[in-house]
Amino acid sequence: MKVLIIGTYMPRKCGIATFTHDLYQSLADHSNDVDIIAISDGSENSFPPEVKHTIVRDNKATYTTAADWANKQHYDCCILQHEFGIFGGDAGNFILDFMQNVQMPTITNLHTILQKPNPDEFKVIQTLATLSDKITVMTKRGVDMMKEVYSLTADDMELIPHGVPDFKISSKEAKARLGLEDKKVMLSFGLLGRNKGYEVAIDALSKIEDDDFIYIILGATHPNVLKVEGESYKNSLISQAGKLNLSGKLFFVDHFVSDEMLQVYLKACDMYVTPYPNENQMSSGTLSFALGAGAAVLSTPYWYAKDLLAENRGCLFDFNDSDGLAKIIDNLLKNPKLMQSYRDNAAKFGKSMSWFNVGKAHLKLISSLVNTKPKVKQLKWESALKFLPAGKTRNLISS
Repeated sequence: MKVLIIGTYMPRKCGIATFTHDLYQSLADHSNDVDIIAISDGSENSFPPEVKHTIVRDNKATYTTAADWANKQHYDCCILQHEFGIFGGDAGNFILDFMQNVQMPTITNLHTILQKPNPDEFKVIQTLATLSDKITVMTKRGVDMMKEVYSLTADDMELIPHGVPDFKISSKEAKARLGLEDKKVMLSFGLLGRNKGYEVAIDALSKIEDDDFIYIILGATHPNVLKVEGESYKNSLISQAGKLNLSGKLFFVDHFVSDEMLQVYLKACDMYVTPYPNENQMSSGTLSFALGAGAAVLSTPYWYAKDLLAENRGCLFDFNDSDGLAKIIDNLLKNPKLMQSYRDNAAKFGKSMSWFNVGKAHLKLISSLVNTKPKVKQLKWESALKFLPAGKTRNLISS
């Protein structure tokens, strides 16, 4: 099978780039020929050899050029990673130029599904759905929202979960490697920004009396945040910790760690927290990884968390509720058997989301598309235009 994946890519430091790389490896591990078209914003000095072509985010012409290039390579299928912000144009609509012109079965994997999209966002998703042979989403809630908001049918979609790594290290080994043998560890990881809610977790930490309990925030400030406001958010967290006298209780590991070290930190933690402040988050690689590592996961009730932490796979607390989070932490620390039950349930569920299994699910879907007659792109494009308001057709195609 010869497969093309489109998305941001390493060395870019973002969640989509990491996902694209992990998907690439999962398909390549099944002995397939896999190439990448990388979406570049100019921050990458170079790309690894699997990147065969690039699209310049804000250069509209490169999207059509990339489609023309891909059509000459005889791929069996193209998998597009979609997140509005990684593409140029209004709501990232430049990517529609690629989708209109590429002549092979196409799968679009949605990383964000908006319950209340603005008109531009709605048009892009509706058009992508029409131009794609299949839409993939990561949760049952995502399937339901695509039906309710965007009028897709079950036949238009496939549910394939976010992949998680196959952890090679035990919790005991990981704690020893980090010098945390005698500590009870809570972890958060991901690129820092004001949409993470870490200030809530820090406030909760100040309410925990256990002297052996520590909180580690793993990850550097997001590159886009650095451009706009520098390290002001991280500095505000450090200032908050100082005012709460959390020296020796809170630790920042402020760099982008390797996959190997990320696995070490995840296996070393007893609890993992995602205190995100917004409900409409449809996927979270960090939450998926924590489940796979067998952590007791604590989270605000955003959509993805409610789906993944069902059936006693974790605990939910209200948005911006540091008292509620502190009560959960305290209860788990005092009831180690309860915490272990959450960890066991998480690890069991995480195995079903291994990248190996996720790769198999993608290949099964690709095979089903390759073995059926793909939609004719021009007919798909003409069908997509019906979703656009009168007078907007020319703007979408040529703007």
